[in-house]
Amino acid sequence: MTTFNVNFAVDDMEGKTVLVFLKPQNPQRDYRIHAWQVLTGSAGATESFDYEAVIETDVSSNGEKAGNLIVSGRKATLPGGLLQAVSPGGLSPQLELAATSLAQEKLTPQQCGVINKTNPYIQFDSNWYVNGRPVVTMPKVDSRMTVSFEYEPNFYFMVATPPMIGQTYIVQNFSDMTQYVAPITATEVDVTLSRPNGLWTFDFLSR
Repeated sequence: MTTFNVNFAVDDMEGKTVLVFLKPQNPQRDYRIHAWQVLTGSAGATESFDYEAVIETDVSSNGEKAGNLIVSGRKATLPGGLLQAVSPGGLSPQLELAATSLAQEKLTPQQCGVINKTNPYIQFDSNWYVNGRPVVTMPKVDSRMTVSFEYEPNFYFMVATPPMIGQTYIVQNFSDMTQYVAPITATEVDVTLSRPNGLWTFDFLSR
């Protein structure tokens, strides 16, 4: 586990927050990227969060009533593991482990995946979490389609207005962020946010 300590070394946050993102490998343009951590620290304060490589997933689909979102139970998974979404008795999708042979056919050893095996077919969104917090939503997974999730432990920091509930970001937003690659051996990372000459700046020190 790695602990990040973010020090807000500024006089005034001006109503802004620090957002931290994890970036999926080979993200598609329609992916909805979630702020993985939202730090609301005030000027002069230090706020911490932990990182551990625990991956979970669930799927969300529309119910019969408009605006009725049905979310499956969340399942933990490991790289190389494939889960299949099934709909026993025509009920809403649920996730179960797929055969190892199918996983090897559909995924690299670094990827986690979900295949849509609902019958009758239900289109769903595939949601991925690290440490229990959302990272990305892959929309509109069709019948027999497989989506895969893989990420490097690279952390993307940005200063932004606080996100609205349910707000997501797009892949292009990563170009505006500060990327930090944590050393594998790091157990703690001190992050300092400063604002020299009006430019929000992140500095990192691992130990």
